[in-house]
This record gives sequence, structure tokens and C-alpha cells, in this order.
Amino acid sequence: MSKTQPTHHPALPWIMFISLALIWGSSFILMKRGLTSFTYTQVGTLRVSIAALFMSIVGFRHFKLFARKDLVSLAIVGFLGNAIPYVLFPLAVNHLDSGVVGIINSLVPLFTVLIGGWFFGQKATGTQWQGVAVGLLGAVLLILPFEEILSGGFAIEGELAYGFFGVLATMMYGTSVNTLKTNLPHLKALTITTLSLATAAPFTIAFSLLSGVTEVFKTDPNAWTNFGYIAVLGILGSGIAVIIFNRLIQITTALFSSSVTYAIPVVAILWGIWDGEHILWNHLLGLGVIITGIYLVNRRK
Repeated sequence: MSKTQPTHHPALPWIMFISLALIWGSSFILMKRGLTSFTYTQVGTLRVSIAALFMSIVGFRHFKLFARKDLVSLAIVGFLGNAIPYVLFPLAVNHLDSGVVGIINSLVPLFTVLIGGWFFGQKATGTQWQGVAVGLLGAVLLILPFEEILSGGFAIEGELAYGFFGVLATMMYGTSVNTLKTNLPHLKALTITTLSLATAAPFTIAFSLLSGVTEVFKTDPNAWTNFGYIAVLGILGSGIAVIIFNRLIQITTALFSSSVTYAIPVVAILWGIWDGEHILWNHLLGLGVIITGIYLVNRRK
């Protein structure tokens, strides 16, 4: 007989979903602070390294649950779901308008469906496909500078080829989500987070040290303050939030979990208002469309 899945309160997935949106939506302001002292590669690798060290302390007992048969899947989650995308997205932002990269990030649910269908045998309903499309439309409405477009002053600048790195990162996220859902359901979320980050930590720590991080601390008087922002980003955004995300994947669907990428820009905009930016009509419209898309993705027959 197959084991029955543990029950949970119906509101729990939504509480976790909103928590992730708040945490990851707040990560942009932390990245902005960290980038004032460190390069985008240093911010990304330091983020993973700090998260891995934090999880090693919190979840050290979970190392005894490591099994060789899970190594490949844990490495996929560690590198494709954490380490590499944290460098690829800042690389794309370094050459493209951040709004364009933000739109690319909203492709995660789409690639979750495509990769799930192509390689993991996961099938999505027609309504879920509609939710993916509606959510992506909402992200576009939310991020595009409509005032500049209507005034004729908008032009896409930068090296558009670097957008491929953002697309590649979303493909990696989609692969990681499906790997976790399909191959690691027998492990607890804390176990997955601890072990997967541990697989990437030796590489990110070595890269951070070789990239000249120590020199930054010697020459930049604000380095420790900005390192603190990266530490919060790593512990909260890549440690605690990943535990929540991994658990959310286990108790819901890969598609619903990945749809949190639609809600993240909403929180980022609120931080932007706090930082002196002003909200536009398309932000409110995009918010409504995103919520509609998330509802469709989670809607059952």
C-alpha cells in the first residue's frame, strides 16, 4: 500500500506563497545595497556561500540523511536552483535594462511546465496554461515603462544577446523545481535545502575568495555594512526562503510554486515606492492580472 500524504491546512500553501513573495521581493533592495561595494559575481557567490554556511549550522543533523542515490538531484537543485542563476541574472542586468530582465524572470512558470512535460512526465491542464499566459502578461504590464512608450521616448538599449543568460537562468529554475518535485519527495525541505546548498558551497566559497573579496574589505570603508545586507540576503532569501519554497513544492504543484515569480515584482515595487519611486496605473493593472494568473494556475477542474 502506498503511503498517504500528510494533511495540512488549506491556507498553508497561500501563507507560504505570500511569505516567499515578501522575502524574495525584498531581495532587490538588499542586492542594490550590496552592489555598492561588491561586483555582481561577488554578490551572487557570497549569497550562496553564506546561505550554505547558515544551513550547515541549522541543519547539520540532516547530513546523516545523505544518500548517494540523491547526489545528482541535490546537485541539480544546488547549482541550477541556486548558485548559477544568482550569477546569471546580475550578469544580464549588467548589460540590459532591469525591466527587461524582470520580464525574463517571469518565464519560470512557463519553463516549469515545458520542462516538466518534456523530461518529467508532468502534464498541465488547459486552465493552467492560461494562468501561465495571463501571469506573464501581468508581469509585462507591471514592468514595462508605459509612460516612456506613450511619449515615444522608450528605446531598448544594451546588448540584447545577454538576455539569453536570463532565459537560461529561468530554464535552470524550471529544471530544479521539477527535479525536486519528482526525485526528492522523500526528503524533508530542511534536508533538501541543507544538502543542495552544501553541494555548491565549495565552489562559491572558492570563487568568492579568488575574486578579490578580501581586497574589498581592506579598501572600502562601507564593505562590512554592505556585506551585512548580503548576509541577510543569503540567510533569509537563500536559506529560510528556500526551505519554505522546497516545502511548498512538496505540498502543492511545481507550477503553483514557481508562480511566486509573478508576485515578487509586486513587493519589489512597494520597496521602490519606499525608496522614492512612484506607482503608475500599469502597476495596479499588472497586479490585478498577476493575481488572476495565479488563481488560474491553482484552479482545479
